[in-house]
Amino acid sequence: MLRPRTLQQLISCMLLLLASLSSSGESRPHVAHQGTPDVDRTDSHRVLLLKAVKTGILGSLGMDREPRLTQKASEEELRKMYQLYREKQREMRGNSSQPMRETWQSTLSTVLFPATVEPMKVVGRGAHPQRMYWYRAVFHKNPNIQTELTLARAELKISRQILNKPISVQPDVRREIKVKVNRMKPTNSAAWTHGDSPASANASRTQDVVLDVSPEVERWMRTNDGEALLVDVGTVVGDKDAVKANPSISLELGLTQPKPAGKTRLPRSNKEDACDERGWCCRKSVTVSFRDIGWTDWVVAPTEYTMHFCDGTCPHNYKPASMHTQVKSRLHQITNGGSPRPCCVPAAYEPMVLMHYDSKGKLKLTAFDDLIVSKCHCA
Repeated sequence: MLRPRTLQQLISCMLLLLASLSSSGESRPHVAHQGTPDVDRTDSHRVLLLKAVKTGILGSLGMDREPRLTQKASEEELRKMYQLYREKQREMRGNSSQPMRETWQSTLSTVLFPATVEPMKVVGRGAHPQRMYWYRAVFHKNPNIQTELTLARAELKISRQILNKPISVQPDVRREIKVKVNRMKPTNSAAWTHGDSPASANASRTQDVVLDVSPEVERWMRTNDGEALLVDVGTVVGDKDAVKANPSISLELGLTQPKPAGKTRLPRSNKEDACDERGWCCRKSVTVSFRDIGWTDWVVAPTEYTMHFCDGTCPHNYKPASMHTQVKSRLHQITNGGSPRPCCVPAAYEPMVLMHYDSKGKLKLTAFDDLIVSKCHCA
């Protein structure tokens, strides 16, 4: 089992492996024309990187594999956990030994929960063993969202728990979902997604769906009055299924903020990313999306994060971590490479909080204080 402290170390080792593959001629596919981008090689490196992130996070959480959920948290529990999530973020940033740098972020994320979710009606399908249950979710605007922010995306997330009969007696019915926003015609439809169905009777399972409702939410946010956003959700249920409760419905918004005007110089934090053609030690970045990894069913927040890592060579007296580093670099020179040279490694970290389900299906918060690199040096 991996200890939490080894998470960044594991990912760093995988990045060193990728760097060694990049510098060698091995595993490099044939390129027909000079200058053609090596897309396959880049994609394979990203696959390895994401695999390292998955293995590291699972190990740090004390899990061998992703949890299989049979039931998700209620809407009330999600509200409380999001509040604790934000409080934990503020606490960690305040207690961090390395102060959080003033980094300009182009996109912010927030989640809106409905004030109410009420059943509306049940529509039968004649002789076909399916019924459509309709629910109405009422959303109000969040006064904390600044008016200068613009909407980049809006995703409607719906989850429900159903009680199954054994698969052997369950009819082959198509379970779909329809959505109406502000009483307009259905904006979209999709099928429920879920894990493996339980084979035993009276076993519950979770079904999820995510729909893009950006145009409708954007029109709603542009209105100046206090009009609520009405979202009607219709779900198809077969005779052998029993819906245990109203579905859990939420809106996840991606908001874009304007760049600060009149600032041509790079912010201090971005200077760490100013890697040049010399290939010297610097901080590089890659965005890790939990959707790309396939973890949106059990990782609730954040939806993605920017993983920084240290890479590059360490010439003599460049970003030395200590006097020992300077001596080590000098010894490497006078021995003509007979002793190891300093390595580009993290010098400081920024905290990250993960809201997730554990192996027992319980929603919890886990803090990582050494996952996101904020500064690199040679040591």
